[in-house]
Amino acid sequence: MRQNMIVVVAALAAAILACAGAVAFITLGPDGDRDAGRVSGTSAPPSQQQDRSQERERTSPEPRPTVTVTEPRTAVPGQPGESAADANFLELIAADGIVAPDDWAIEAGRATCGQDYASAREYLTDGGLYDHHVQTFLDDWMITHGGC
Repeated sequence: MRQNMIVVVAALAAAILACAGAVAFITLGPDGDRDAGRVSGTSAPPSQQQDRSQERERTSPEPRPTVTVTEPRTAVPGQPGESAADANFLELIAADGIVAPDDWAIEAGRATCGQDYASAREYLTDGGLYDHHVQTFLDDWMITHGGC
């Protein structure tokens, strides 16, 4: 009797597994197609894989890098009496974050060139330049004008 019970339980378990397997193979995919491969853990046929990868490409394109080419500029004097070195100086201090009227900056550069740091600092900060910009201002003048 025990043997018969074991056989019945084994047959019942096999029948349940067979039904579950059949249901898994009959299940519809999310797009309405029968897709037994996805349910059983294997991949979809190559034609479906290709279609899906093309859909992903169309829906979420990867950003492409942009290359910007900047041509070098030669500074040209903007006002009468302003040299190319003055124009370069004005561009350089602006790039360094120093904001000052052009005529004052050129005048201050000429006035402080060759002075000791303390005197130049006093002149420039009295004129409105921030203390942390003083050395940069002096360096930019020396770079663009080749000294005093």
